[in-house]
Amino acid sequence: MADVQRDVTLFYKGEDITDSVDIIECVCRDVSGGESDCLNLKVDHADRWFRWGTQKNDTIRVTRSGYDTKTLYLNTIIPEDGAYRIYATGAKSVPFPARWQSFEKKTLSAIMSLCAGECGMGARQFGMSGGIMYDYLLRDNMSAPAFLEQLLSREGAALKSLDGSYTAIGIPYAQSIAPKHVMELEDDQMDSEYIDRRDLSWSSVQIRTMFGSGTARDSSASGQGKVITNITVDNDAQAYRWAKGILLTHNRQSEILNIEMDFNPGYTAMVRVDVKSRTDANGRWIIDTVEQNLLDGRTKARMLRCVDTIS
Repeated sequence: MADVQRDVTLFYKGEDITDSVDIIECVCRDVSGGESDCLNLKVDHADRWFRWGTQKNDTIRVTRSGYDTKTLYLNTIIPEDGAYRIYATGAKSVPFPARWQSFEKKTLSAIMSLCAGECGMGARQFGMSGGIMYDYLLRDNMSAPAFLEQLLSREGAALKSLDGSYTAIGIPYAQSIAPKHVMELEDDQMDSEYIDRRDLSWSSVQIRTMFGSGTARDSSASGQGKVITNITVDNDAQAYRWAKGILLTHNRQSEILNIEMDFNPGYTAMVRVDVKSRTDANGRWIIDTVEQNLLDGRTKARMLRCVDTIS
């Protein structure tokens, strides 16, 4: 354990403080949407930690052998068994009030910047255009992160808190790039679980409103179709684009591959993995969630099937 701990480097407010505390536990959770990244850290000699006048949202970062949490923000410190458990998150701990807000003639980039700024965060787009224009868009009594999550899922993207910014990552783009990892999966591999819920996939999504209509179809799905009439779109083009995004967001949840392995620093959210197997798990996947146990040297990943059959 001591050798492993020497490989782990802990930064607090940009300063390497690894030698000032004894790290007892260090688990990093990296997610692609729906919640924030999280660091669960347990340290001894934390009395030294408190001498530095810790404040909520102080920056924390952990690295090990090529793995890097990037910037996280101090959330909670709890006394535990003579030591201290410390939680840090990818998004700042600030109030997220629900609000009504309208946007007129605003781009996706501008809307993201306004909402992220509410939370003290930056905003970026990766693998998608920030120039998408909305004639009119309503934030319907939602918090800023929830509103961005909803908007980006309609645009076929995932929202991730990454290194101090709310980052939109285009799912079709992530699926199209070359895999960063290729793994072989045996029929009886004990550290894996393949979940098949393709029976819950939608064959189509139709958005039908007085201002615009559009239908997207998934040629690989045989389930029921979904009709949506309670959202506002500017025109037929936006209705079709959102129908595609909503269908993609839903159907990519229908096949899940859970895998556990020795520590692999390259496994991070939204990275593509190709699986070679004689089982139904064979094919292309995108990492959805990763749990890195930096002291125990274990990596757990939840992956979603790539879906490129929507038109």
